[in-house]
Amino acid sequence: MTNTTSYKVQKDSANYTLNICRNVTDVSGCDAAVCEGDKAVAIVTEETVLESAANGDVFVKYAKPDGKDCGTKITFKCPDSPYHATGPVFVSPSDGCDHVIDWYTMDACPSEDLFSSNCTLQNSKYLIDIDLTPLNNNGKVYLASGAEFDYSIAMCGASVQDCSLTNDDGTRGHTVACQKKSLESAFHKNLGMSKFTKLRFVDDALVMTMSKGDVCSSGFQRKTIIHFHCNVTEGEGNPEYVGETDCTYMFVWHTRYACNRIQKCSFTNTTDPSKVYDFSSLTVAQDATSWTVKLGEKKMAYINICAAVGHVADCDPSAAVCVKETGQSANPSAVENHGQASTMKFSSEGNTISITYDHGSVCNTKENHHSVIYFACASADQSVGPQLRTESSSNACRHTYTWFTPAACAQSTEGHGDCTITDAGYTYDFNSLTADLTAKTSDNTQYKFNPCSTLQDGCKDDSRFCEGNTLISKEIPELAVENDHVVTAKFNPESGNPSATVRYICDHTAEEPKVITSDNSITVEVNTTLACAPKTVDCKPIDSLGNAYDFSGLKGTNWKASSVDGMSYYFSICSTLDKDLSDVKGCPGGAISACQRTSDGTLVNLGYAASNPVIQSTGTVLFHYINGKKCAHGNQTPRQTMITLSCAQVESQPQMISEDLNCNYNILWHTPKACPVQSSSATGEDCSIVKNEIKYDLTPLKSKPLQTVFKGTTYNVGICSVAKVQGNPPNCANSAVCASSGSTSNSFGELKKESLYSEEGGIKLKYETDGNSKTSIITFTCNAENDQTELRFLSNDGVIVRFQVSTPYVCPPVESANCRRTFGDDTFDLSSLTLHGANYISRLRSTPGDIYYYTNICHRLIATTEAAGCPAGSAACMYNSSSKQYTSLGKLTSNKPDFIHKMGSFLYLQYDNGDKCPTNNSALLQTLILLRCVEGPRTSRIEVGTAIKDCRQDFILESPAACPVKSPVNAKCGEIAGFDTNALKKQYRISSEEHDYILNFCQNSGSLDSDVKKCNNQAMFGVCQISKSSGHEEVIAGGPQLTAMKETSQLIFNFTGGATCAHATGNVERNVVLTMFCNEYAQSDSQPQFVSEDPRDCTYYISWPRRDLCPHRSMPCRVTMNGELFDLSSLNRADKDYFTYATVSSSVDEKYQGKYYQLSVCSAAPSKNFKCAGAAVCEVTEKDSEHVIHKSLGYPDDSPTVTGDPQHIEIIYPTQTYCDDKKSKIRSVIKFTCGSGMNDPELVSSDGCTYEFKWETSLVCPSTSKPTPTSGCVFTKPSINKIVDLSIFTNKLYKAGGYSLKVCSNLSESELVGCPAGTAVCKGAVSFGSAAEYKIYEEFGNIRLEYDNGESCREDDGSSGNRKSIIEFRCNKTAGEGQPIYLPTSPRCVDRFSWETSYICVEDCELNYKGNVFNFQHLSSVYKPVTVTADGYEFTMDLCKSLKAEHKCGNYTNICAKSSDGTIYPIALTNTFEPQYQPENKTVLLKYSYSDEKSPANNKQVNIRLVCNGTLDTGSPTFVSKTGSTYNFKWVTYVACLDEDLHEVPLGFNLFKTLLQSTNPPFSRSVVITGDQTEYKYYISLGAPLHDIPELSQECLDGNTTVCQYKHENTFERSIGAQAAKYYANEKQLQMIISSKSKCGRVGSDTVTSLINFKCDSSASEDSLPVNTNEMASCRYLFEWNLPQLCEPLSSAAGGTQSKRLSPGVTAVIVIIVLASVISLATVIVCRLKRRRRYNGPVGYDPLSTDDDTTGLITAVKGRAPRLYHDDDDDDLLI
Repeated sequence: MTNTTSYKVQKDSANYTLNICRNVTDVSGCDAAVCEGDKAVAIVTEETVLESAANGDVFVKYAKPDGKDCGTKITFKCPDSPYHATGPVFVSPSDGCDHVIDWYTMDACPSEDLFSSNCTLQNSKYLIDIDLTPLNNNGKVYLASGAEFDYSIAMCGASVQDCSLTNDDGTRGHTVACQKKSLESAFHKNLGMSKFTKLRFVDDALVMTMSKGDVCSSGFQRKTIIHFHCNVTEGEGNPEYVGETDCTYMFVWHTRYACNRIQKCSFTNTTDPSKVYDFSSLTVAQDATSWTVKLGEKKMAYINICAAVGHVADCDPSAAVCVKETGQSANPSAVENHGQASTMKFSSEGNTISITYDHGSVCNTKENHHSVIYFACASADQSVGPQLRTESSSNACRHTYTWFTPAACAQSTEGHGDCTITDAGYTYDFNSLTADLTAKTSDNTQYKFNPCSTLQDGCKDDSRFCEGNTLISKEIPELAVENDHVVTAKFNPESGNPSATVRYICDHTAEEPKVITSDNSITVEVNTTLACAPKTVDCKPIDSLGNAYDFSGLKGTNWKASSVDGMSYYFSICSTLDKDLSDVKGCPGGAISACQRTSDGTLVNLGYAASNPVIQSTGTVLFHYINGKKCAHGNQTPRQTMITLSCAQVESQPQMISEDLNCNYNILWHTPKACPVQSSSATGEDCSIVKNEIKYDLTPLKSKPLQTVFKGTTYNVGICSVAKVQGNPPNCANSAVCASSGSTSNSFGELKKESLYSEEGGIKLKYETDGNSKTSIITFTCNAENDQTELRFLSNDGVIVRFQVSTPYVCPPVESANCRRTFGDDTFDLSSLTLHGANYISRLRSTPGDIYYYTNICHRLIATTEAAGCPAGSAACMYNSSSKQYTSLGKLTSNKPDFIHKMGSFLYLQYDNGDKCPTNNSALLQTLILLRCVEGPRTSRIEVGTAIKDCRQDFILESPAACPVKSPVNAKCGEIAGFDTNALKKQYRISSEEHDYILNFCQNSGSLDSDVKKCNNQAMFGVCQISKSSGHEEVIAGGPQLTAMKETSQLIFNFTGGATCAHATGNVERNVVLTMFCNEYAQSDSQPQFVSEDPRDCTYYISWPRRDLCPHRSMPCRVTMNGELFDLSSLNRADKDYFTYATVSSSVDEKYQGKYYQLSVCSAAPSKNFKCAGAAVCEVTEKDSEHVIHKSLGYPDDSPTVTGDPQHIEIIYPTQTYCDDKKSKIRSVIKFTCGSGMNDPELVSSDGCTYEFKWETSLVCPSTSKPTPTSGCVFTKPSINKIVDLSIFTNKLYKAGGYSLKVCSNLSESELVGCPAGTAVCKGAVSFGSAAEYKIYEEFGNIRLEYDNGESCREDDGSSGNRKSIIEFRCNKTAGEGQPIYLPTSPRCVDRFSWETSYICVEDCELNYKGNVFNFQHLSSVYKPVTVTADGYEFTMDLCKSLKAEHKCGNYTNICAKSSDGTIYPIALTNTFEPQYQPENKTVLLKYSYSDEKSPANNKQVNIRLVCNGTLDTGSPTFVSKTGSTYNFKWVTYVACLDEDLHEVPLGFNLFKTLLQSTNPPFSRSVVITGDQTEYKYYISLGAPLHDIPELSQECLDGNTTVCQYKHENTFERSIGAQAAKYYANEKQLQMIISSKSKCGRVGSDTVTSLINFKCDSSASEDSLPVNTNEMASCRYLFEWNLPQLCEPLSSAAGGTQSKRLSPGVTAVIVIIVLASVISLATVIVCRLKRRRRYNGPVGYDPLSTDDDTTGLITAVKGRAPRLYHDDDDDDLLI
């Protein structure tokens, strides 16, 4: 674009002049790149360079005249067509520049090429085979003449000697084109050099360019362009001069050598000439991948049709069938030619067409190898590539194959009457050619025609074909397919007029129509892409190592690739695009396989499938589509698309990764579908067979009489039965295959000698006769079009008769479907919900037995143990536990995404064609799964709506996967959409077969290996390529310019700006595409790997499997055991960061004791605090604060299973990491056992290979009851033993989906709106339930409120009874009150609502940090909350539960503030509790908040910082400060201490004699504490168990109890401390924790403990009594015992003679030993045990009010009157 003159631009009234990368030259007085008039606006500086934008644009910035800042920015943009190119146009200033110009020009579009540097051009992508080398003709120079000059041209290695230049060494250069003046012999100009000659095939035109000639006066170098045209009658031909433009000289050359050498491949049936077959779609070009057939384990056959397999390494270039060994140890010399292409012969017998290849390599002394391929007609969807006939004759030299293909279907001779015609399974549709077409003859006779409609401007009304003003025809033409796939439209002429025919000819360049006339007919040829038939593609290829691939499951649907440029890219695999789908409807070009939808909705043809997929040595698979719409820029070749499939464990979305200047598109897809598959074979019995886990039952065919006739012989065939033959001929009495001709009948197979089997070619049934003299083989093929079964005769070689039975009974069920669909601007991708190893399980409680449902998303059911009885192919299935019957509720009917629908804000999936509907025999059952978008990680689970209504079963699934896909992010290194690349900054060495690549990832600089020199000496680079050849040539493969794009589970980097690609046309720079993709089994130190190179533009592909890119993976967390369904998903809680810390059992080896373990249930933990990306179990080893090792011990792979004896539920998490024995792999096993509450898991054993955890939880305990009517609006969740109070909702009216509803109450009179009184849910004057009787129950972790007794169902609802409503409450901590949402899938007689709210979220009030459990219920009193007074405020708080109504703070408030004027207001809600441990200062921070939706100004926040500080006291909070609306408190308490901060001490016995021998030993007796009104007594005996106390019974006198609680008035007593105790100490205190056998809490799930703090008090009496200070919500009783003995120096206490006092720390330890020895308890715990227990009692339950004069502090000290000890709700709390 750099111009010697300039470009003119106008802005407003000002005129501007500009140039590109240089100053303008035609404006006097302005020496600048941009001038306004003669005034300089912007200049070129040394920093001025062309730059690439992230969106593919190219821009240049010019500085202001002073050389600073940006004066003008010009952005060059690629237009979507050449017609949209513009000149420079001013736009709004941006990017800090004074002027901004946009310029749409084809020069800004990426380039692509199809070229050769010699005289041959062979390319399978375009099916091209052209050879111009005969034009060398011994160095012949061809002459051409112009008006003034003569021209000499030499071809293919020849040169024009008298015009060649002299090189520096005296030799003559190779000039290939020369210009001379006939009258001036000295005048000659070089028009092109041999070294710079390129042959290109552009838009079906062959063009040769000869460049680098002499420089002409304009400064350009001369060059020659020759357009070659195929003409078989011309021989060599001769160039013809056309003209010259800008020193470029144009020639045309007609020659036979420009013709494509690919031959035609058609056959006319000799017995029925009306049947014509065209096999050219099976021909593979010489440089493409042949058809492959696996021959056993070690051999493979390569096959081509109508051509040789020439490109296959080591094969004879003439062979059409070549057999060679496979695998790494293959012998390259063990290659056999099984038939030459030149010997090809067609033959036909019945419906079978065969090709024979003879004269292969020597087989034995008598004959050579030869091959016969039998073709049978099959639709495109059901076609099967060539398969070896395993039942071949004993002739080892004859090799036979069977091939079911559309090419074997006779060409159609009759259209559909609507401008369409179907041939070989493909429908040609010309209806898009709606415009009138015109053509002229040489004498200017004009024809106007429109085969698909009446002419808009015709010669007569309703005319379709006119010659001038003469009507030729009004009739709709008859369509037929001729040889070579030419489609004809024949018009029936008006009387006396010649006939007219339109011939539609396949032409990807779509030339204008031309006319051929004769005396009695008119023929018009219309070249159009709509006449191009699809190429048959091998969908089950085999690579050179014998690995088989199967892409047939991807056929028949459109796949979408994402892009950041606002474009959408659609493509198909092994088939053409389905244009019936709205996204690609109207895509031009006929049988295309890729289409682009631009941002403005324009559809662009991106190419046709033209060859078989290519499997590279790296295992990646390439699908190449060519001949798309001509590129509007670059070298203007047709668009091409390369689809690269890479094997991956996890499905990713196809990603559009690059488009170059020449419109070459590259799409990358990491998918399990690209992984090799295992070949399978099977045998059947009882007329059924199981293949690939699918059962095919042919029993219905037993009763069908099958008959076909061939050449006068009638064949009757029975399937698993005797053939039904009229007249019952005796020779066929027991025959399954009977051949009858006249009065003669013969058996070709007996029923008693049948075998049903399957192999690669499909399912076959074989019959033999006695002595095996005759054999019949029936091959079954799928007929998915209708329910008909048809028998076809294939062949009879005298021994084996072959038949084909086309039937729907062998059609495989649709295994999976495209799970991505676009509605408007939103794209939804449900593929993450697809299960491959399990099914979703749901339950509907019913009488007499529950009903279980098994479902999957976009995939058929998996054959698990539970779902084994489900009908084959079901995507949803029902199991009745009472009748033991399985019922199919629907299947996937195709692999297209048209079963996904949108209804309002919901998606829903519909599965059809289930079993017969029980209420309507003429209908089939169907399933509807409603999907609702919910944000945030969660375990996906499908809930059942109600029982079947209207032959439909409804389900509900709430998941983030139901939300629209977020647009890809375009970014650079660093933080990219949450993924941090900084940790990967380094250099990596990657190897391919020919090169090493140095990847300089995200670094600004760095020194490479010492052997890398050239790349080091150049400017910064991204990737350096080093040749492995002797020269070790280095080249920049990718420059430092880097863009990155992230979508879902992959991250794509593009390193652009590499060195020029030597073999690309134009100035194309090398580039590297690095794709990081999800691989769940990738190691943390995984390395990048070379994938492939695209030779078209030197694009190098590198992949990098990364575990940290995997999406949050969740498996269904439900399992059935003993007829009951269990759900473990509630063990993964958002408030616990989606993982749980496991403790380590003391029995586990010591090397595991210093580690801690993080576990997630049924999913990978999505938390940033869980560093083992993608794993479910993580081992953490802390070397020190800076060295922490995270080791993955298991990944979510399967749902929970039931195993063992007795049965229990367990989850196995595997890894791909080998154990130390290098045989087994590391895995984790979690065994769940029935226990109270939701305790922490525990590591119970490990051998370094298998880590076994035990997890006690109530979630796996058998249920004892079903939902029952509930009184009140309070419910205890059995799964976690916590109370949920719904009464907060009771006084408010809610609306959802047109319904009015209340919670636990009926609508008031003013709210009824026509509904009868006593209605809780109302719509349209119809009651959907009454609160007179309602049920509240837990269903899989959620709370359901169910109303019954609504109005009667209408008859058209399909059910009897009354209407009902179900409201399902779900915990969402961020939802606040929330609102109900109506779920529209429910049957009309049952209505369902979903309600996310934080008001039902119940907390454990604890924090697990690395196995340290901080139980804050130790700080929550049973009696009354804590009060803090400071700064004019009085704060009332309870850390774990709501304050009582008497505090006047409102519902769900746990912290209140009372100001000096008496105003009381809430500042924290219980359910906002958010604990976090802060290791930097070893404190625990508790956060609470209060939100006022109506008055946000009233929002508050509370921070309570718990500090250990070495204390053993419970402590009390102090007010610190108020900052804005945040209140800050500090609380010094032992609850904030880590286990390592609390020193557990052992017992000793050698230093206590003095204390024992004192006159009044402190622990030698029992102590009795009595309340003021003798409400309770506490007996404490630490020297020995309690004994000989008359008022106590066996409960406390059990020989173990040392602390007992006693109540006289109802003779209540219980043990609150037994002899098992632990001791902790600091310098001033001794703490004793005594556990007991007693349980407490509303559901009795927690263990009672007593805590006694011994303190030094020199003023206390030596026989002082302990004081009961509190009872906590954690069922812990607190006592303080002040003793002067703890204050004595060590020397005195021990009776020693030391004069020097020990340090405080030493004193404390020894005193503790003395005291502990005196106590002399029977059970001593010496090991380091965890000292806290999880509290599982009800949270959210507030005890009854205490009396105002009750302090809650018991201080019964000897000599004082006892004070009242009042314990409310003892019947509830003391169970």
